[in-house]
Amino acid sequence: MKSTLILFLLGAACASAEIRLGIIGTDTSHVIAFTKILNDPTSPDYVPGARVVAAYKGGSPDVESSYTRVDKFAEELKTKWKVEFFSDIPAMCRKVDGVLLESVDARSHLEQVKPVIAAHKPVYIDKPLASTLVKSRGWRRRRACRGSAHPICDLPTSRPASSFPILQEP
Repeated sequence: MKSTLILFLLGAACASAEIRLGIIGTDTSHVIAFTKILNDPTSPDYVPGARVVAAYKGGSPDVESSYTRVDKFAEELKTKWKVEFFSDIPAMCRKVDGVLLESVDARSHLEQVKPVIAAHKPVYIDKPLASTLVKSRGWRRRRACRGSAHPICDLPTSRPASSFPILQEP
């Protein structure tokens, strides 16, 4: 997980001293793990240079692993990590330099990433990229049409770090 995050941060490098990251989807333990790695300098896995500062809860009412956990992880982000929550993704994007799309339900990834792409923010999409191959291809075509130069990453955990693809249209 740490190598995944390092790859994303390299792709999201910007002029500011600290990269401000937003999270979409607080229905997975990954949001706590990433936030700890980035926000806790006492952690042995700490990665300096970025902080999780904002979030959009998301969640899927028809996916048990989503609706039973979304509020629990959101509460920890608010109270322990002082992450600011937003009621919509475009508002969150105005406060961050990059986005970690973490929603458990891949069916929502395409709709959730559209405002991030429109805001020209680099984005890491946690597995899976989309719920179908057709949606994944449609998502990439939309990004290419917008002319975004920012890397978009889908870093599957089933492959070694050296083979992580950075999905960037020419």
